[in-house]
Amino acid sequence: MLLDTNFLLLPFQRHIDIFEEIPRLVGGHVQFLLLPQILSELRWLETHGTTKERKAVKSTLMLVEQYCQILEETPPSIKNLDADSALLNFAQETGAIVATNDGQLRRKLVNQGSRAIFLRKLAVLALTG
Repeated sequence: MLLDTNFLLLPFQRHIDIFEEIPRLVGGHVQFLLLPQILSELRWLETHGTTKERKAVKSTLMLVEQYCQILEETPPSIKNLDADSALLNFAQETGAIVATNDGQLRRKLVNQGSRAIFLRKLAVLALTG
């Protein structure tokens, strides 16, 4: 399971425990993976975001340490890509599901045959086809 930056902030923006809800949604154990590009986005928000974002990111990074595996070694095909492109390519190459609230990214994932988890009606997690 790949996590996008915006999805990692849900526990603090919408009070949704993604690390409990995602396994329930997919019906089993989930390995949460974080691409280096996502960690970079979080680090950027930690120093450049609004006060509210900085607080959320600080708490998010604690959850990342507890629940996520950061992929230090990524395939060369995604090494120099932006976060969205890296998520798209990695999902296509590995079949991983991507958890994102980015509608454009979700459409691209579905169009390439990948699956995505997203927030529906601001309160419920949903899984695409």
